[in-house]
Amino acid sequence: MFARLYERAERCTGPIIPFQIGDTHLAPPERARLGNLGFDDQADPLLYSYSKPEGDAALLAALVDKLVRKNKMSFVRTENVQITNGATHALSCATRTALDPGDEVLLLAPYWPLIRGICASLGARPVECTFSYRLFNEPDVDIEAMLEQRITRATAALYLTTPNNPDGKVLTRAHLEAVANVAKRHDLWVLSDEAYEEYVFDGREHVSIATLPGMAERTLTAFTFSKTYAQAGLRVGYVVGPTGAIDAARKMANHSVYSVARALQRSALRALEHGESFIDDARIRYQAARDRSIARIQAPCAKPEGCTYLFLDLTEWVAPEDESVFGVLEHIAGQGVLLAPGGSFGHEFSKWARLCYTAVGPDQLDEGIDRINAVLDELRRRT
Repeated sequence: MFARLYERAERCTGPIIPFQIGDTHLAPPERARLGNLGFDDQADPLLYSYSKPEGDAALLAALVDKLVRKNKMSFVRTENVQITNGATHALSCATRTALDPGDEVLLLAPYWPLIRGICASLGARPVECTFSYRLFNEPDVDIEAMLEQRITRATAALYLTTPNNPDGKVLTRAHLEAVANVAKRHDLWVLSDEAYEEYVFDGREHVSIATLPGMAERTLTAFTFSKTYAQAGLRVGYVVGPTGAIDAARKMANHSVYSVARALQRSALRALEHGESFIDDARIRYQAARDRSIARIQAPCAKPEGCTYLFLDLTEWVAPEDESVFGVLEHIAGQGVLLAPGGSFGHEFSKWARLCYTAVGPDQLDEGIDRINAVLDELRRRT
């Protein structure tokens, strides 16, 4: 599908506007950029040697401090953290720790697309449960009852992401308490994807579900430097959980990548030590980009409370004979703009699309949305 969209977009003159990818146009914190790390082969002889499989000691120590101080995970020690090749690897290690072949895992939809394949690859059965989208429209919905409808004897875990990729919902403490009640009642693991932890808007608070009573021992939380510090290409993330589970995750990491490159961990450490002002500035810029996008786009979508996306309902523009949004996205790609198809985020959202409003700067953001609107206007006139 994406190959066809890329092919269509490449026929256009001028640069392609890449709204389909979850990334940022911002450069990483200056002191964390590889060119500013001051690597010295003679003074730093370990640079080309293997890192410890669990991660470099200095980065682990800094992460323990961050997790206790910022995330309020008072239980965390070094043995509760595993450094990984990004959050994708973190969640892969987490699922292989928590799930066995034949287990069911509840995916709170819409969800980050790769989690479905990660679960399926180990023989677990993904089960979708419409969640954050309902919270936008039904703020008083009974969360526990909603989840209970999808749980069976085979359910072993549930996956959630907050702030949500793709719709931007930020789960409140009350939301998470309801999820926690269900997890404890059914003895479930919680796979908590908190890749966008720093990017919550309008004064909201990010809460890690592992901090709630009775949840530290049943939660595996994935974090990443990719989103927090604009270091997606460096592939550094980490997974946090109870000691026994992290022992198992270490084995998963050891047998998949052995260790994360030491030089990249040094860059991540520098970001952690000197990147707070970057986060503060990026949050302001991202919220401004959200507001700019919401004000300009014609397609309906909920106002994101965090994260870096608009999740667009394009049902109105999908032809009656079509089962997915792909035809609309082809028209948009024909104007040099790429969006991510909604069906990747849950079967219920096959006529939706995700737009990343941080992938380009303000001028290209406006230009891309104007092109999308022009296509939607043309499709509306045709019908």
